[in-house]
Amino acid sequence: MARTALTPQQFTTLGLAPTYVTPDAAGVSFKSSGKQMLHVKNASGSSITVTLKIGKTVQGQAVTAPTATVAAGADKFFGPFADDFEQPDGKDTIFVDISAVTSVTVACLTL
Repeated sequence: MARTALTPQQFTTLGLAPTYVTPDAAGVSFKSSGKQMLHVKNASGSSITVTLKIGKTVQGQAVTAPTATVAAGADKFFGPFADDFEQPDGKDTIFVDISAVTSVTVACLTL
């Protein structure tokens, strides 16, 4: 299953009215320059878990990916993302998993 590929939306002096999309059940991906933030809006009736996938290993061992809860009816910003979160694809890609996507929308924002 493919992840939803997000295009970072640029903040401007005159303001940004971001476009939000429903993520795929496999999660989302976006290209990182170290200035991206992910905004997750949870309009569902239950909390969701957001997992920030770490693309590096330490001495050959996978590192536990950090998780955060977004409460029902709440939203949360994540980032900016350091190099440790970039996947080993050579494309500076960030992967984020979302435990449930019904009534959830996301946007990738960049400074």
